[in-house]
Amino acid sequence: MAGTALVFKHGGGPMLAHLARLSARREWTGARREIGEYLVGDIQDNFDHQKLYDGSPMPQSKAAIARAGKTLIKKHHLYDSYVYQLARGGVAWGSNKAYAAIHHFGGETGRPGHRFTMKARPVMGVGERQERRIGEYLVEAIEVMQ
Repeated sequence: MAGTALVFKHGGGPMLAHLARLSARREWTGARREIGEYLVGDIQDNFDHQKLYDGSPMPQSKAAIARAGKTLIKKHHLYDSYVYQLARGGVAWGSNKAYAAIHHFGGETGRPGHRFTMKARPVMGVGERQERRIGEYLVEAIEVMQ
């Protein structure tokens, strides 16, 4: 993904090594797909509710304020660009839009002579809420493997 992306993978340790051995099983692949679907849906919910991934309010853009609309959602191009794919031992998700990174991380942008500093609007990430839900998907997958 060329724009911006995150990858969720299991780390080290005996428990995680055991989970890694289980990862070849079909049930585990299904859980990773569910996690990917959840994470993309979470991003879209963040756009819809004008929230960042951590639940804090999204800084509103001057353009959205002027049109009495929502920030980053006028034509849904960025909104619709977020996807996931199964990565080795995890899930990768993000956007292929080149401008996704500047919206996510913020920074200086614009045309020559019209530069400005854009506020970061990270709609994609893993905080406590996302970790809890990912954990629920993993526990459900382990229960199916019994």
